[in-house]
Amino acid sequence: QLRRPRALATLDAALRSMKCTRTELEDSVREQKGRRGIVHVRELLKYADGRAESAMESEARLVMIDYGLPTPELQYEIQGPDKTWRVDFAWPDQRVAAEYESVEWHAGRAEMLRDKERFGGIQEVAWTVIPIVVDDVRLRPWRLAERIGYHLARGQIAI
Repeated sequence: QLRRPRALATLDAALRSMKCTRTELEDSVREQKGRRGIVHVRELLKYADGRAESAMESEARLVMIDYGLPTPELQYEIQGPDKTWRVDFAWPDQRVAAEYESVEWHAGRAEMLRDKERFGGIQEVAWTVIPIVVDDVRLRPWRLAERIGYHLARGQIAI
């Protein structure tokens, strides 16, 4: 009975917890046949991914899915000359990454400086970083999809 975005986040979290497997989730969905909302869960199950580290990452990924964007790599490592950065979403062939930025995790002077240094380093190895915030996901998903699509197309031309 959860909204689709939260349902995907719940499936992702279940897999991430390692307390159940994909097969066990599939069996559970099958056992719930006929229950209200189970059709939506069944449709979302194929997208469930235990690599998602937060509910908002799951919700952002659902926007990408719903708007037909290519499937990103999750928790992808970008290698710099002397450092490795992990990003929430990546399209390595286009050298495009996206990062969900929560107010809680990315607010404050030290956090801002850390993020700017990190994004600068990733850009120095020729990657584009797309920041994502809650309003992008919940209020303007079409705009988020357009922005990601633009950078993916631009990255394809550059290669």
